Amino acid sequence: MPRQTSVAAVFSLQISPSHSRQTGRLVRQRAPLEALRPTQGAVGMLAVTAKRQRLKGHLESTRKIERYLEKRPIPAVVGPAGEFYIIDRHHLSLALCRSGIRDVSVALLADFSALPRASFWARMQQNGMLHPYDGLGIRIHPSRLPKSIGDLGHDPYRDLAWSVRRLGGFDKTVVPFFEFRWANFFRTRIPPNLVARDYAKAVRRALRLASARSARSLPGYAA
Repeated sequence: MPRQTSVAAVFSLQISPSHSRQTGRLVRQRAPLEALRPTQGAVGMLAVTAKRQRLKGHLESTRKIERYLEKRPIPAVVGPAGEFYIIDRHHLSLALCRSGIRDVSVALLADFSALPRASFWARMQQNGMLHPYDGLGIRIHPSRLPKSIGDLGHDPYRDLAWSVRRLGGFDKTVVPFFEFRWANFFRTRIPPNLVARDYAKAVRRALRLASARSARSLPGYAA
């Protein structure tokens, strides 16, 4: 099976990325996890927990976790005041944060630090690098996004989308924030009290919905 293009690679084709003059590759550097700024308001906590479980074996030694981090740089852009805004791997970042990791490898795709903040948000939205919604799926102003990885909220429908994809309900794609589109699709069709009371039943219902005609326009539709 051919290797799937990463979301970061897709972004690097869409914008003018920051490259090293020596290697021609995206610039990488170490950065404190607590200094990274999210570009979405919430994550699925079940997915975060699953990632923490997979991290356990790598946390056994400094060498293992360093190798793991180098293979999985966090894609980001430089924004106003020189802050790093991550555009993918929010779940991994929160899992690392909750596992006691203090700094990570960051791949810088672009430098937007010269833009005024309003223009910065507009550029991020234009490039598909922003998902300004809270844990209820309600749109918020980008200034209200969490200021740090540890402040990310919980969206139970993002968990629902994650569970459905793991069960083959739809395919993984490089469309930015594609699982949130599925989460919102389920949000309008499955009541929140069912998700909270009987998650397994909600997943079964979501699996059926994932193959419905009404889901055909969603990225990764596999029925």
